[in-house]
Parts: sequence; structure tokens; C-alpha cells
Amino acid sequence: MTTRKTTRSVIVIGSGIAGTTAAFRLRKAGHHVTLLEQESYPGGRMSSYEKAGEGGAYRIDRGASWLSHNYRPMIELLEETGLASRMLPCSSELGVLRDGRVHRLSFVRPTDLLRTGLLGWRSKLRALRLLRDLAAARPALSWNDMSKAAGIDIESAQEYALRRLDRPLLDHLVEPLCSTQFLAPADEVSAVGVLSIMWGTFGAASFTFDGGVGRLPTLLLGLPLMRSEQTCVELNARVNDVTRDRDGVKVTWERDGASSVERGDACVVAVPGPIAAGIVPSLTDDQRTYLTGLRYTSDVHVTFGLREATDETALGVAVPLREHPDLCVVLHEHNLGPGRAPAGHGLVSLMFRDHWSTARITLDDDTVIEDSLTAVNEVLPELAAHIGEQREMAAVQRWDRAVLARPAGGYRDLARFTSSLDPRSPIQLAGDYFAYSTTNASLATGETAAQRVAALLSAS
Repeated sequence: MTTRKTTRSVIVIGSGIAGTTAAFRLRKAGHHVTLLEQESYPGGRMSSYEKAGEGGAYRIDRGASWLSHNYRPMIELLEETGLASRMLPCSSELGVLRDGRVHRLSFVRPTDLLRTGLLGWRSKLRALRLLRDLAAARPALSWNDMSKAAGIDIESAQEYALRRLDRPLLDHLVEPLCSTQFLAPADEVSAVGVLSIMWGTFGAASFTFDGGVGRLPTLLLGLPLMRSEQTCVELNARVNDVTRDRDGVKVTWERDGASSVERGDACVVAVPGPIAAGIVPSLTDDQRTYLTGLRYTSDVHVTFGLREATDETALGVAVPLREHPDLCVVLHEHNLGPGRAPAGHGLVSLMFRDHWSTARITLDDDTVIEDSLTAVNEVLPELAAHIGEQREMAAVQRWDRAVLARPAGGYRDLARFTSSLDPRSPIQLAGDYFAYSTTNASLATGETAAQRVAALLSAS
């Protein structure tokens, strides 16, 4: 076992966008940072990789695929670091399938809800209620802490839609938004979740990066400040224990069977809630119960590289539950911009609701690919035929904790949890479970955790 002691240092666990942002902020505050990442690559659920096809390389996002100009904390960080020039515009359309026809809505123009053929005129009038409710909910919505939403967390998205809207709006807007964002149907998601989706995406254009959204964590880690001797990044580092002692914080981790102890003045734990519960013994029983009880949906999705791109102009086509029980969205990722696929080629991902993915997370790739094609053929046979004729590459990805799907009452639980945390503790938590599952929310919670640690260290 090796032991290292550093002074005025901070250990950050997890190199997803929450952890990477926290590490950047702490380095900017002048502290030594050690970043421990369990995987062999940085970025976590905000990471990308390349896979070769016959015509060249495809750039595939492991988790998130697109970003919004509504993501103010992220935009401000990009502008501050000079990385805003790396942003690329992409399609800002979402298609919704109804009776075999795709109806496209623009994220930039919420008024598309009033013009679309997706909805009848009665539903369009009811949609005005949704826009009014969104405006009323805005003060309770926050990127780094959604506990203020406890006061409006009274029902599921399905209950809300049937009470305030109507059945067509539930079937063709509310449910598709829930399944696309959370991989779970509307009856399993709080109504606050739907309002959060609209708040975070509607009214603003989308963007991405040339090599995929995973470019952001790697770009941050590549900044001169982060490449100094005061930054240490350890990959393949599995953390087992984070404890406080009179000297600060002690982190026990291992790699390739060899155990190490890292000591620092403070620590930011930026991993999914259930993992944090297992490695921070100082949490109370109630805090641990909350974190272990968080529901993350599973995601097993298939990405196809195609010799010829599809004709679809939307970034994605949502498949409502009434259209298909399993398939929830088809992402036409070549519409994310140049570089995702070789010129003229296509990149399409099929994503499924949680129950489908949970049943297949341990199955072999060939079986998953075959099952995914069967599903898409049942609802979009022309797309299935195009994939069959043009396919040159297929990749299967598996996440057992992909997206936090908070049910009705979940924001009230969050408020109780956040009120129990000590903002002056040398062990600070960060992650999407403080808000809702987006890269921007994770980033914002990383900044909050770093601010608390920096304040603690400056006062001691």
C-alpha cells in the first residue's frame, strides 16, 4: 500500500462533468487537485468515442448527445475558459411520431405547439395552460438544487396532464418528453420533470462539439491550468472509502489489485447517488437511505453507422408509448453536425424505455441488435429497411444507471435530503440527483460543491 500526503489539497471522485467542473474550479482557486476516475477514460456519462466503419470513423456519444443554449452555467463556463469557440450548432428539431407520420417541433419556437398538425385545436388551446404553468414554475427551478420544487411536486406527469391538459397532449407531448428524457413513461415521473425539460430546452437552439459532447470534459482537462503539476488525474481508480479524520479527508482506492491511500484537506464526491452512499460512511442512515433509493433508469441502446444518411431533418424522433411499448426515441445523430459520421453517411441510435433495457442489459450484443431491429421494424419499417440495407457498423452501449427518473414526491424527498447536508463539511457531494438528469445540472452541482470547499479552505 502506498500513502501520499499533500497540503491544501482536494480529492475529486468522478471525472464526469460534475467532477471535472469541480476540479477546474478548485484548481482556479489555487488548490492542488487529485481526480480519481473508475473508468479508463474521463467524462463518465458525458463522454464520446470513435468506432471505425467502412467509410471512416463514427464519433459516438456514450450518454448525452446534444446540449442547449438554455444551459446558462455551461455557456458561462465555456465563455470564461475560451472554449465557446468549440461549440457547433446542430439541429434544434424534435420529431414526434403519430399514426406513422413524423411531426416536427422546434426547440427554438415553443409556438410550434400552436401550429403543429400533431395536435387538434382543442389540445392547442390546452397547451397554453402548459406554457402558463411553466412560467409559474420557473422560480422553483434551479440547475444546482431543485429542492425548491418540493412545493409544486404534487402529482405525476400523467396525473398533471389529465388534470390540466388533455389526453392527446399526454399521449403526444408529455409522455414522449418523459420517455425521451428519463426513459420512463409519464406515470413514473413527477410533473416537475416535464416542466424542467421544457424549461431547459424550449426557446433556445441546440449545440454540440466536433467530437461529441464528451469533448467538453476532455477540453476542460486539457486547459493549461489543469495540465499543471498541481493536477493529478488517476484513471482506472476504484474508490472504496471516503472518511474524515483530524487531518482532513482520507480516500482509499485501488487499481489492478493494488491499494492506495490519498489524503487531502477536502473531497468532492461526484458519482451517482447510490455509489456515493456506499463509499461515504459518515452519511447518516436517512441520507444513505435517500441515495440508495434513487431510481436510475437503465439504458441499453444501439447505434448504427450507415453508408447513406436518412432523410430525417430532426435531431430525434420521439416514439410515444401509444405507438410502441418499448422504443422511445430514434436519434439521427448525423444531424448533430459534421464529423459525427463520414461525409454522406448516417449515424442512428435506437433508445428504449427502462423495462426493455433492464431485460437486456446482460444479453450479448447480437441479441440486443436483433431485438432493437425487430422493435423499430414494428413502428418504423422504412427506417428498419434503410438500416438493414445501409448498415456498416453497430455498437451496443449499456448503462445500469443512465438517467435519474424522479417520481411524484421525489422533489419533496430531495428537499429533506439537501436540508440535512452540512455545507461546511470537508466532504461535499455533487451530481444530477440534486436537480434533474442533464449534463448542465451536473456541471452546476459540481460548481456548488467546489464553492463550498473553497470557502471552507479559505476560512481554515
